[in-house]
Amino acid sequence: MEVRKFFFIFLSSFILLLSLCYAAKPSLESKVALLNQASSQNLGVVELDSNLYDEFVAKPRNYSMAILLTALDPQINCIPCKEFDPEFRLVARSWLEAGNEPSRLYFGVLDFKNGREVYAKLGLNNAPTLFYFSPTTGPYAKDVSEPNKYEFNRHGFSAEEFASYLSGILGTQVPVKRPLNYFSIFITTILILGALASIKLMYPMMESIIRSKNTWATISLVVILMMISGHMWNHIRGPPYVYYQNSQVSYIAHGFSNQFGIESQIVAVVYGICSFSVIALIHLVPKVEDKNKQRFGTYLWMGILFTTFSLLFALFRIKNPGYPFKLFI
Repeated sequence: MEVRKFFFIFLSSFILLLSLCYAAKPSLESKVALLNQASSQNLGVVELDSNLYDEFVAKPRNYSMAILLTALDPQINCIPCKEFDPEFRLVARSWLEAGNEPSRLYFGVLDFKNGREVYAKLGLNNAPTLFYFSPTTGPYAKDVSEPNKYEFNRHGFSAEEFASYLSGILGTQVPVKRPLNYFSIFITTILILGALASIKLMYPMMESIIRSKNTWATISLVVILMMISGHMWNHIRGPPYVYYQNSQVSYIAHGFSNQFGIESQIVAVVYGICSFSVIALIHLVPKVEDKNKQRFGTYLWMGILFTTFSLLFALFRIKNPGYPFKLFI
């Protein structure tokens, strides 16, 4: 009889203990339901404290969760926290409004004043810090033991950069839908209308300049000289302006696949002088009425043209000693 009584007490205690453990550790379904409710009530963001943080990041998880550990207390005055908080909430709201699968991704925020224990446990001494927790079960489960940490120095603080980071992990597009800035639209509209009005008022005075062939010829010539001198190459490759070696300065880089910044300017000047010489021979010299001055102008500009071409050949030989052509130099 005593044995039965003891066994009954032991069984009751064991069942009670299991019940308490089950009640202390909520089921996965209850966690998802709580996350859905909290995110829908707060524009996609789940406000956390230390207990909720531990509960939602605990395994198993059939959902992803991006958790921002921040410090928005005015006494702390965390400028990066204030900068990133609206961007984080914008991504969360955009995800919620896009109607994506609700349990695929959740966004949580844990402020320092509500999560001192978590900060101490993780050994964090700076903010903001953002962790991405991958699901441990379900169709999107990943075999990772530690959460991914968002690198602010690498990715930045904007909502678009954060959404791009999440898209790369999730394999699906995380949208960013910014609300319309009506004040900015109004100011832009006023500026455009003002510019159009100014153009209309000034057009009679500028019409002769705009319609002039010389204006467009000058613009075309400047653009052509910039392009053929290697300006775009400099813009893409970003070479040094000059090269210093053994207390000597090099202005011309050897090889046709290399050049310095100043080299393109030298070539542009040489090409510009050649171009202006041809223009002078065609347009300026024929307008000189005095025959002697006209002859002198012809010799002068022909000499400049041949000299600059000779200099151009010399530059090519510096870049490639095997260049076969030579004029004067």
